[in-house]
Amino acid sequence: MSIWNDLSWVENIRTPILSIFFENISLLGYPTFLILFISFGYFFWSPSRFSRVAMLLFISGLMNSFLKDFFQDPRPLIELMLDPKVGTSYGWPSGHAQIAVTLWGLLAYELKNKWISIGAGTLILLISFSRMYLGVHDFGDVLSGLIIGALVLAIWNFAVINNVYESLSNHIWLLLILLFQLIFYIAYPSHEGHEPNIWFLGVMMGWFVGFSEIHLNSGKIQKFLLSSLSVLTVFVSMILITQLEANIEVEGFLGMFFSYSLGIFFSIFVTWIIPRFWKSTNLAS
Repeated sequence: MSIWNDLSWVENIRTPILSIFFENISLLGYPTFLILFISFGYFFWSPSRFSRVAMLLFISGLMNSFLKDFFQDPRPLIELMLDPKVGTSYGWPSGHAQIAVTLWGLLAYELKNKWISIGAGTLILLISFSRMYLGVHDFGDVLSGLIIGALVLAIWNFAVINNVYESLSNHIWLLLILLFQLIFYIAYPSHEGHEPNIWFLGVMMGWFVGFSEIHLNSGKIQKFLLSSLSVLTVFVSMILITQLEANIEVEGFLGMFFSYSLGIFFSIFVTWIIPRFWKSTNLAS
């Protein structure tokens, strides 16, 4: 067994305290945390900045899903695994490592603050290591995830330097997103239990369509409380929409349309409906 796949060292360093620590660190790479975090940033800090973060996360997440189901690389031995949330997903590349670089790397890039950059780098390393500690990825999976995440950021940097976003109208971007999603769906290496996430594609589209500027008119404490309340509402809506999709079984094209529509509605609820509510109460502008 090569160094890329060898996890025999993991069991020798595991302790109850470390296991709890890395289990919680690993939660920072799962969709629930990511959606709630970018939603909080959207309300508390900057809608435009966290919309950029969201769109890059969507792209990176879809790339990771595609690569996993294309290569179908098995995860480490089940006897080593401490994270049952991976389900039947494949190993290469590590989604946690790739998303960690995409999210925290982009924030460090945008904010250009030394301490934020140090914190971002620390989180990237901890999240990446947590996947090996929990026995769900080997070193090759994690390193590949880090490299692909860095490549996504490099492409993003190229687009920023060359003003790619500003050079195209919103209508053109809308068509490009639709084209990207259509190609993604057609080319996706689907097999039993591993199909493209239509709801997630809808969330991506809805976030772009529903984007709206919002500035909470309050002091930092009140702004924090209003943002937290908004995120709580987002969390409840995410649970309700997920249960609705699970309970209403629709097959075929109508099923895809239903799932896609729910994803769009969820994002519009976050990016447009909640801001409009705060604006109607004169708590935001």
